[in-house]
Formats: sequence, structure tokens, C-alpha cells
Amino acid sequence: MDDRKLKDRARNKIREEWGKLKLLSWKGRFAYVWDYYKWLMVAIIAIIAGINLGITIYHNLQMDTLLSVYMVNCNSYYLDSETMLADYTEYIGGIGEKEEITLDTSTILNDDDASTGYAYQMKFTAVISAKLADVVLMDVEKFEEYAGWSYFSDLREVLTDEELEKWSDLIVWLEDEEGESIPCALDLTNAAKLGEYEAYLDTVYGGVVVNSEADIEMVRSFLEWLFEE
Repeated sequence: MDDRKLKDRARNKIREEWGKLKLLSWKGRFAYVWDYYKWLMVAIIAIIAGINLGITIYHNLQMDTLLSVYMVNCNSYYLDSETMLADYTEYIGGIGEKEEITLDTSTILNDDDASTGYAYQMKFTAVISAKLADVVLMDVEKFEEYAGWSYFSDLREVLTDEELEKWSDLIVWLEDEEGESIPCALDLTNAAKLGEYEAYLDTVYGGVVVNSEADIEMVRSFLEWLFEE
């Protein structure tokens, strides 16, 4: 009897909610659902992100990931990431059957919506902690925020003396969490490849994740490629 009452209450609740939704426009329906169920939706996003991260880690155990690039807050609507990745792969002369290079353009870190922004931030932090990212491109505001948490390497330990000299006008010095100013970014706003693929609409910085396990030559080659005409 108790089970039947619970089922009846559930059905009545569903009918009540559906009755409210039918009176609203599609835009109104979305706003209503978001207002009342956003934390449930955030939880679902977090679960999906966790599953996706687990799949990624498992996949990486089967393949040799030569380089993993994250293009955060990029213009993903126009960016053809597959073509861009193929272009870079051709530039380095191809890769082996059990090797791969990954290019993520789906990560959005947005403070405008605190709930979904928190879910994506959790995912990105997990990616960094799991050493799944090597090179990260970000808009200025976000890059400065993560640089303040010491997420990025000192470029003097990554680039050659010749590269440091060649890109001296593009090097960005930012303070880490200890207040020390280090050269941890390159201003890639005018990098030819980013312009060719319409990757970003505003100023963009690029850096190397401090716990990256990629071959440093791969990191350098990707940065070099970004400036290729």
C-alpha cells in the first residue's frame, strides 16, 4: 500500500510539473527547468565529466600520447580541430600506429554561470592533476588566474636560448602563488595558425603545464608550428 501511494504521488508530481511546463514557451520551459533543477544538472555534468576522464585515462594507457593540447575558451564553433590536428601531424612527419596527439577544444571555463563553471573547473583541474595536459592555450583572464596557482612552467626551462631570443617580444611574465614573477606564457594572439583556424577572437596566451610529461621537443615543435605561415 505504501509503495502504491508513493507511485501515485510521483505520478501526480510529474503531471503537475508537466502541466506547468505546457503553459510556458520553449524558452520559458528551459528557464523553469534550469531554475529548479540546475544542481541536479550540474551533478549530471560532473558525473559525465568524471566518466569521460576515466575513459581518457584508460585510453591513454593503451596508446602513447605524444602531446596533449588544451585550447580553453576557444572559438570552438568555427574551429575545425580535426583539420588543425592533421595539419600539425603532417608538419612533424606523421606518428606511429600506437601513438597519438590530442587536441581538446571543448573545455569552457566561464565565471558567468557559477554552477556549470564549477563543474568544468573540476574537470580541468582533474585533467591537470592526472598529467593529461601538456600545452594549454587560454584567454588572458583565465591564464593569469591559473598562472597565479603555479600551473605553468618557467619557459626558461622549456625553450632553447635561441627560441627565448626569437620570441622575446612575446614572452609574458606573470606572478605565481609565491609572488615570484616568471616567464610562463607566450602571447599567441598573432600566431599564424590560430588566425588561420579562427581559434580565438581576442588575446590568447599559451603555456606549458608544470607537470607535463611530454617530450620537450614535441612541445617546442607545436609552439613553432603555431607561428608557421
